Formats: sequence, C-alpha cells, structure tokens
Amino acid sequence: MRNVLVIIICFIVGLISCSAVREEQKEDSIRIVSLSPGITNTIIHAGFGKNIVGRSAFCFFADQAIPVVGDLREVDYERLLLLQPTDVFVQQTAASLPEHLVQLADRGNFTLHAFPMDRIADIQDVYEFVNFHFGDESKQIEIIKRADSALPDNVLVITQGSDGNAGLCFGKETYLDDILQAVGVQNAISKEGWVSLSLEDIGRLKPGLIIVVSDSKIKNSSVEVLRSLGFEVIPFEHEHVLVPSSYLVEVAKEMQQLVLP
Repeated sequence: MRNVLVIIICFIVGLISCSAVREEQKEDSIRIVSLSPGITNTIIHAGFGKNIVGRSAFCFFADQAIPVVGDLREVDYERLLLLQPTDVFVQQTAASLPEHLVQLADRGNFTLHAFPMDRIADIQDVYEFVNFHFGDESKQIEIIKRADSALPDNVLVITQGSDGNAGLCFGKETYLDDILQAVGVQNAISKEGWVSLSLEDIGRLKPGLIIVVSDSKIKNSSVEVLRSLGFEVIPFEHEHVLVPSSYLVEVAKEMQQLVLP
C-alpha cells in the first residue's frame, strides 16, 4: 500500500512538473513586436513585457535595449524578419495598414494584430486579448464609475501649452473623455477627438474646471495663462496620461479624485 502511495505521489508531481515545463516553453516561444506605444504599454502591464523582441522608437516604457523596427509610417522589414516574431501588434487608424506588412503576415511569417486605441473600451479589449491569447486567462480592467450631482459642469482637459498658447484639448470620444464621463462629468468640448483652441475660444466655453495634463513637470506659466481667464485650473501630472494603455486604470483613479467632491 505504501508503495502505491509513493507511485501516485510521484505521478502527480510528474504531471505538475510537465505542466510547468510546457507553460514555460509556451512563454519562451512567444516573440512580440509592437509598433504602438499604447499597445506596448498594455502588453507590459499584462505581464508579457519579457516577450517583446521589437518595438517602435516611441515605446519609451519598454526596455530600451529592445531593437527598434520602426512604426506604421516606416517599417524596417529586414530587421523585423530577423527578429522572427510570432505576433506583430499595430494600432489601427483611419489609414490602411502597410501593404507589405499584411503580405508578410499572409505568408505566415507572423500573426498580425491591429487594434484601435482611442477609447477606454478599445484599451479594455486589447488588455483582455493579450491575457487570453498569451496566457489563456480572462482578465479585465475596470474604470471606477460614480455619478454625483455636485460634480463640476463642463470640464476642459488640455495638454500643457507653450509660449503663452493653450495646448490641445481632449474632445468627445477620447480616452480621457471616457474617464470623466465614467464619474458623470460633462466634457466642455462638444467636438470629437483632439481639438485645438485659442485662449479666446476657451474663454467663450466658460468651463467650470480646467485640468492641464502632462506626462512631465507642468510649467507654472501653462497654468497661470489659463487662470488669467478667470477659471479654476488644476495641474495633473502622470507618466501614462498621454498614452492610451491599460495603465490608464491608475490615471483614472487619480483624475477622478480631482473632480469628485
């Protein structure tokens, strides 16, 4: 009886060991090239940064020793093929994907994945896909939702300007607009996408609050030029605020705390 128990235990240990080896082999066989900073950040956030073998020059949060293979405007195809990727990720835009990139994928050189990264829902889709595709896990990210009648009306979110000029504003159907709407805040901009406004335009909007966002230190002059219009202005600095990725979960929590009473 004792010998039988020993055999059973050895069999179970063997199964666990084999499963662990197979999982490790699967992870080692994943070779990712990402030409999108936002998708790259999401892949890193999901725990697969070690599998990235090629990147865009603008993927600042990836290991900078990883070879640069270009972006959608200009791809170094020779370097791309030398890296032998299993999966290539690009950000889907209004423009069509590079024809040669699509051809290489069709020939079986790698699997090509194209995702939009404009909205929170887009980012959630990529995060879920990466976890399921590479880790066989169903993981999601959620943006905190809470509505309150005391929230400020018409909040304007704008990047840091320069030389006394205002920066670019986040309009409707952008990821920061989604973050504000998640807590019941109305965007002062009615247009979709990124919007360029003059100081006079901002004055006419009469926002209840202006949030100046930056991934680096915000200059006091960028804040004061907006305060001179007579509006409340709050600076918001976060390393991930200007790149749409799953790290926006952290951005959302901090930004929503700014506007919640």
